[in-house]
Amino acid sequence: MWNPFNRNTISNSSASKRSLQLITQKGMPFAYVEAYKALRTNLNFLSGSGDVHAFVVTSTVPEEAKSNVSVNLALALTESGKKVVLVDCDLRKPVLHRYLKAGHNLKGVSNVLSRQVALSDALVELKGIPNLTFLPAGTTPPNPSELLSQPQMQEMVDTLRGSYDFVILDAPPISMVTDAAVIGRIVDGALFVVRSKYASTDAVKTALEKLQDAGVKVLGAVLTRYDAKKSLKRSDYGYGYYYYNSNYSYGTPPDGISESAAEKSCLTSKNRYNGKEKHSVHTEDET
Repeated sequence: MWNPFNRNTISNSSASKRSLQLITQKGMPFAYVEAYKALRTNLNFLSGSGDVHAFVVTSTVPEEAKSNVSVNLALALTESGKKVVLVDCDLRKPVLHRYLKAGHNLKGVSNVLSRQVALSDALVELKGIPNLTFLPAGTTPPNPSELLSQPQMQEMVDTLRGSYDFVILDAPPISMVTDAAVIGRIVDGALFVVRSKYASTDAVKTALEKLQDAGVKVLGAVLTRYDAKKSLKRSDYGYGYYYYNSNYSYGTPPDGISESAAEKSCLTSKNRYNGKEKHSVHTEDET
């Protein structure tokens, strides 16, 4: 399996506590990999029953494993034969180019939107992994939110839709800046990442309200750093795979998030869309 880093985790040099754990790395816990496969299955169902092919990934605050989810979900989709483009829409503090070893000083989103470079010239084909294309953030602009709200952003997304099965846009946390809401209005929805016992219930509620007030459809949520063992001890219905602290499980909402907050953020054990049940996905991530 592909591992551009040749080690178990990759730390961001500017944030030593952050690291990336790829599902394609050797020795990754079975349950960790299965959680992303479950998320892939849910997305494939959504794309088959509706028009969900382009979506933004965001969170409430930094360090909730948002970028880890974006990259691993992209890898999971490519493993099933889907063509995926991963777009770094964090124009202020981009990190995906470091995680993917794509190089430095790359042209990307900001340069495409400002008409400095053609989209085709900014796309990066990653070595060693088929079906995954990367679009870097590009040169840091003075006005990221304004640039992302320009008509050419819609044009860029529409062009990518025509060439890829899935367009995944990794955006900054919604409580920090409005970028995710701006992007969410022109794509099919948002995948919301919540780190267990990290952001407060009120903060999660407020973040979701910002997305909904902007007219963004929240497709579902991914719960990271979730200790399923503790949660399932107090649950009457639940089962899970356990390997170290990486879990894919069904159960009650984790400690630190109330039932009402879980319902609003799609973290309850069973969620409904199109009349069918959908299970939340829990993963253990570090980024």
